[in-house]
Amino acid sequence: MPLNHCILHKLERSAPGGDISSQLSSEEANSSGPIFSLFEQLKHSFQRSAQKQFGHFDGGLEENPLPQWIKQQQQESISFISLSQNLVSDLSDKLDSSEDAFSAHVLVALETVMEQQLLYVFWLEHSEALYIDSNLEVSTSSFINSKKMHYAIKCHLSEWLQEDSQKYLSMITSRGNKVLTDAFTKSIGFAVGVDVKSETKEFLNIVSEFAAALPEEQAKDYKEKIIDYCVERDSVGEPVVIKELSSQLNEAAPLEFSSFVSDKQETPLAAIHTDRSSLKRFIRFFGRDKDMSISFSSGRFGSDITFDEMSGRLTLNEIPKSLRQQLNKHNKPQAAASEQQEDE
Repeated sequence: MPLNHCILHKLERSAPGGDISSQLSSEEANSSGPIFSLFEQLKHSFQRSAQKQFGHFDGGLEENPLPQWIKQQQQESISFISLSQNLVSDLSDKLDSSEDAFSAHVLVALETVMEQQLLYVFWLEHSEALYIDSNLEVSTSSFINSKKMHYAIKCHLSEWLQEDSQKYLSMITSRGNKVLTDAFTKSIGFAVGVDVKSETKEFLNIVSEFAAALPEEQAKDYKEKIIDYCVERDSVGEPVVIKELSSQLNEAAPLEFSSFVSDKQETPLAAIHTDRSSLKRFIRFFGRDKDMSISFSSGRFGSDITFDEMSGRLTLNEIPKSLRQQLNKHNKPQAAASEQQEDE
């Protein structure tokens, strides 16, 4: 997986309402040096993130020049350095409408994986940490937390340039700063192309319908295998390939499940991206408020656990041993106090 190109730039507004200063690098980084390790960590975090949106480029050339710059770089009419500088300059222009202070580095990278070219853009902010120096004094240092990703994109260039796709572009944005989120989204020109939650809901409804025709134990096993496969694919940033999943579920009839899914889907799809939270809710029920947290396997519902919709009452016929022990210990002092009151 060669890292073909990699470069770092810096954008900063040191005080609210101040001017944005840009430090644009004129040289690529040594892609075989420490920056390669940073890139791999960032890529891994991006792949594992459950916050990704999937879509495509949108807008006209004037509003969104990035696609044209990418095409020019691919045609070698501009360099990778120029592409990255144009991108960061455009992002700086779009941040001008805000007054928020910030300091960030922008890493732009081009990677080839199995003859497929992938463009990455990462917005990097430093975090502070304390350490003890050689004089046994506590000092402050800054570091890049690759697991804390605020803004990033990944573009499958080959898929975009060669295929009619609505999900070649994936993006992560932070929920904490709307101004930065809007500027980053507009600079990339991102448009949502896939309603992941809707696709996941349709898929899980089909899974439930398929499992309903199976014996109870087999249905439970099928559901667990399907969810395990979906979560595994999502954790590496890859879509669920229906035929591949189908062959893993039943080697003797490898197309049984995929044919059922295809017949039931409103728009038959060979692969889908899934919403991780929806997958978890499919096999577990959970909820919490200030004073209570409840979580249990969906397989227990209807037998050990029942719910009365009219009264809103949840009944647990079996509880974990550890919880039973805690309740027993809690009851003993209360029981003793009650007996003492009766004696008096």
